[in-house]
Amino acid sequence: MGLKALLSLIVTSHLLLLISPNCLATNLYRYQDEQGRWVFGDKQSLGNDLKLQQKAEAFEVINKKTVSIIKPDLIIKQGAGNAGNTWYLSNPLPVTVQHWLRVKGERTYFTSVLTRPFQSVTLNSNDFSLASLDKSIEHFYLLGAPAAKPENKRIPLPYSSGQTFKISQGFKGEFSHSGRGNRYAVDIAMPIGTEITAVKEGIVADVQDHFTLGGAAQYFLNKANHVTVMHDDESYAIYAHILHGSAVVKLGERIMVGDVLARVGNTGFSTGPHLHFVMRYNSGNGSYSIPFQFIAQEGVHTPIFNNRYTAQ
Repeated sequence: MGLKALLSLIVTSHLLLLISPNCLATNLYRYQDEQGRWVFGDKQSLGNDLKLQQKAEAFEVINKKTVSIIKPDLIIKQGAGNAGNTWYLSNPLPVTVQHWLRVKGERTYFTSVLTRPFQSVTLNSNDFSLASLDKSIEHFYLLGAPAAKPENKRIPLPYSSGQTFKISQGFKGEFSHSGRGNRYAVDIAMPIGTEITAVKEGIVADVQDHFTLGGAAQYFLNKANHVTVMHDDESYAIYAHILHGSAVVKLGERIMVGDVLARVGNTGFSTGPHLHFVMRYNSGNGSYSIPFQFIAQEGVHTPIFNNRYTAQ
């Protein structure tokens, strides 16, 4: 890659941002508890959290289908003398990704780089004014290219025509709909196994359906099975708490409005079967949720707690 092409990917070389982007994908690990049962999680420290002595073991789940734990990554190769370190940034996803790098322990990021689908780029530490190269470099990423705040969206309900379900938690819900990423999320109470349908056309950017359990404990916060769909306007939708093994779409697949994505489950941070639905966009300095209205048989409505809506 030429220097001009590489520099065009650099969003900025000295960002002074105080907001941390969300890391949206993780490795999968397993441990054996004191009764010899396997425990699955995506934190390498889980063994210590459970006061277990077993070492974390990263692995790939293989059953009726292969579950690939895929995420954009940073690999650092130490240089010699004044050569500096070489940083390899990879994007194995079928959508654009914005990478963020900072020195561990610092609050600000020293660079941000865009990579196109399946693209990798190489950087050198000598190109940045860093106080020290002895400290670890932290890597975060956001889905999508930075975009202007989308207009209020009008979308169909994420379930089949004629079905009626209740909003069990609306916008700014006190239980879990706080913070920029979930402020405009909704929970829809639905029976386990109900089909979930796409509200907008787009590309499947992330699929995880390997977790089996759910509950209200903090342990389950990052263990919700989900499907993420990136739309053509750079917004994306997350359909979460799906049933283990129920995803019927694959990474990179083009889906249309009304296509079945998965089935309702109760995985992750959840107190009962439901669909957690949220639309987001990458603002350039964080991932923000987008307010929307549902197009229902009853009309066009902003979803309200305890109200029921019938899909057209």
